[in-house]
Amino acid sequence: MKYLIVLISAMFFFTACDDAQTVVKETPSFSELKEKKNENVYNLITTEGKKITLEYHKDILTSKDLNGKIVLINFFATWCPPCKEEIPIFNKLVKKYPNDFVVLSILFQDPIKMSALKEFMDEYKMTFDVTVGADNAKLAKAFNNIQRIPESYLFTQDGVMIEKFLGAVEEESLDYLIEKLKN
Repeated sequence: MKYLIVLISAMFFFTACDDAQTVVKETPSFSELKEKKNENVYNLITTEGKKITLEYHKDILTSKDLNGKIVLINFFATWCPPCKEEIPIFNKLVKKYPNDFVVLSILFQDPIKMSALKEFMDEYKMTFDVTVGADNAKLAKAFNNIQRIPESYLFTQDGVMIEKFLGAVEEESLDYLIEKLKN
């Protein structure tokens, strides 16, 4: 009889342990929760070494670094002819609206040497930030897996996406939208 009680107690004990292990497996760890919270946060590094942190989720962009400005997120590559055509347009509009408008160009191509990228930027007299690094690809994935370039997204001062440009941006269209948002 004692042997039977010990056997039943042992079975109960081990069964209870198995259930507890299952519960532990289903409960996310602190690091998993923290990672999930940060999955929409992107730490972009410019060619000048400046860090720009932004959060993008469901067509809403937030960033203390870009706060209160109209933002154009532009995915580009140095080998892309339409991307090169856009650069003078962006330079002109950044100069025209220095307090209201910012272009953030996200380099989206195979690895390139920083010296080659800086030469490209000098050649095209780029007056806006270009980002490099691992979070560029992560951000491209968040924007529905960018498949072609150039591809650009315009956000209001409040971070709401209002326009998606596939291919080269037309100056008149972008200027009109900036002017409309400014007022």
